[in-house]
Amino acid sequence: MIIRPSFIYVAPLDKEILGHLEGIAENVREQFGLEVKITENQGPPDYALHEVRKQYNSSLIIKRLIEICPPDAVKILGVTSLDLFSPIFAYVFGEAQFRGKCAVVSSYRLRGNPGECNINGVLQLTHRLEKEVIHELGHTFGLAHCADPDCVMNYSVGLQSADRKFAYFCRACRETMIWHLATDLFLKV
Repeated sequence: MIIRPSFIYVAPLDKEILGHLEGIAENVREQFGLEVKITENQGPPDYALHEVRKQYNSSLIIKRLIEICPPDAVKILGVTSLDLFSPIFAYVFGEAQFRGKCAVVSSYRLRGNPGECNINGVLQLTHRLEKEVIHELGHTFGLAHCADPDCVMNYSVGLQSADRKFAYFCRACRETMIWHLATDLFLKV
């Protein structure tokens, strides 16, 4: 029997991130129109720890996510509160396989000032995390960085640019994402 992928999985990579998962899942459902399943806590990615830097290699985490990816997954996203780096960047908010199945996002560098709230009293961390989740999943659906500074696919150089953009796609990126989503769901088996 052939299993057609139909879910986006969210895999927590530590206990601290658990309080954000429902909000992340809801935002992913809204932006991608797919059901979301939250996996059991995978535990800290000790296999990716760089002892000298005291950071976690996001590329190694993605390799592990590939190994645990369920057959009915369209995509799988790891979420952690630990500090991530990639071999070419000192730190990253997240990393994704371009047109692949896996991405990882961290709240570590998105925290900003403790207790920081936006105008509505909602923690800024929640908004930042949701934006980076959509951004990285966008890469897995084949979206490149967008020149529109308001689009979620705009490259975040730091917290100011992350705060400036919206948590959703501009019209051009949405159309591209819908096309890639249809391709991933209906043309691949």
